[in-house]
Amino acid sequence: MASSKAKVTLKLLIDTKSKRVLFAEAGKDFVDFLFHLLRLPVGTVVKLLTTQTMLGPWATFTKASKILTKPTSSPTQPSWIS
Repeated sequence: MASSKAKVTLKLLIDTKSKRVLFAEAGKDFVDFLFHLLRLPVGTVVKLLTTQTMLGPWATFTKASKILTKPTSSPTQPSWIS
């Protein structure tokens, strides 16, 4: 297999005081990569990532979904009530 080096460009203008990205400029390769990631099913992405590598709401969502999908002692009582 031939090795090819792809250069991905991404320029960011960041406001360091408010810690926000003000402007982003990306090359075609980076945009294609992002669209490729968006085409993946969410379940596949969640399985690939662990809660240690996830940030923010995804980690919380994953933990909550694991708690809610645990079998309960009573089939009529949801797991979050016990």
